[in-house]
Amino acid sequence: MAITPDRKVFEAAAGWYVQFQSQPPTLAEQRAWQLWIDSAPEHLAAWNQMERLQRHLGTLPQDLKRRALSTGQQRRQMLKLMVLVAGAGLVGWNVQQHTSLGNVWADYKTRVGQRRDITLADGSQIQLNTDTAIDVSFDSRQRLIRLRTGEILVQTGKLGDQRPLYVETRDGRIQALGTRFSVHQLSGSTRVGVLEDRVSIQPGEEVANARILKAGEGADFDRQHISRIHSFKPAEVAWTNGQLIVLDARLGDVLEELGRYRHGVLQCDERARDLRVSGTFRLDSTDAVLANLQASMPINVRYFTRYWVSIRHNA
Repeated sequence: MAITPDRKVFEAAAGWYVQFQSQPPTLAEQRAWQLWIDSAPEHLAAWNQMERLQRHLGTLPQDLKRRALSTGQQRRQMLKLMVLVAGAGLVGWNVQQHTSLGNVWADYKTRVGQRRDITLADGSQIQLNTDTAIDVSFDSRQRLIRLRTGEILVQTGKLGDQRPLYVETRDGRIQALGTRFSVHQLSGSTRVGVLEDRVSIQPGEEVANARILKAGEGADFDRQHISRIHSFKPAEVAWTNGQLIVLDARLGDVLEELGRYRHGVLQCDERARDLRVSGTFRLDSTDAVLANLQASMPINVRYFTRYWVSIRHNA
């Protein structure tokens, strides 16, 4: 049974989160936090929800981090925001579509760090990436896959099936046109990449604004707009083989991607964030990846706890 923390537990988790986002914890704070985490399953569940919230909404802006602890009033406002969003049901938010709490009702789902392959009734193959949840609804008119959270790779099934196949996100719909393609639900948009054939993108509030993507093309879209089309390479779905492949990427972006495959927080200072990195990394061993990065780059990887890692530039 899923553990649902109450408001007081969310408030405590939000307090730790805001404090640690502002500055690295002291040794005494690390020990106090670890004791709190280990003292009850609800505490760990609330902390994991804060970590999921970070991935959905992005890390706090730097100016907001600096202000979060500057006054008692600003701190209380930040804590209130974190509790309201993470608590979801406390404010009537649509947990079915917009939070990880709703994923317990999904038809198919994966945990953080898990990947899963499924075959649907029409023969379509779906690969689910880390922390992903989908619903599947087939009827006489259409084949519909609702992506609640996360990322999927779709290989369409029988060519003789005349029913259109759609992937629906909170930003709109993607129609498969005999194809292999990926869909990633981001915090404020949906990212689509095509490996074979074509797809049609339809933003939720712009009925006349559909766009066709061909093999090798990708785009982001929200409910009103579709971004400029960019190139999409097979390496971008290397996660299906348990790999992350990057070429001259910012270390901050690499760490953000690695953070999707592990519980807790990867905190990186600004100087380290802008370092460039290339390589192929195993997603099922993120600690080993961090060790390799430390050995090959001017950074120091420090574990405050198993859930909190800080990466800093050596110089």
